[in-house]
Amino acid sequence: MAENEQIKHDLLLNIKRLEGILERIDKFCHSYDQEKTNASVTVLKIKSAMENLRDVIPQMSNDVESIDKEINDEKD
Repeated sequence: MAENEQIKHDLLLNIKRLEGILERIDKFCHSYDQEKTNASVTVLKIKSAMENLRDVIPQMSNDVESIDKEINDEKD
């Protein structure tokens, strides 16, 4: 059960991380609209944020699988 609580905690942290990444993308887009900054710089920042998403999503999937496995083990 303690492992389950840790996994839930990790998932919540990853959700916060995803929210932060999406907020940064929104800021990049807003700055581009407001200041007409260099489009290539904005694209690079968005690509970097997307790379962070690619790091977090598989970890979240693994955490969910771990919870599912633990639930199934308890049922058996």
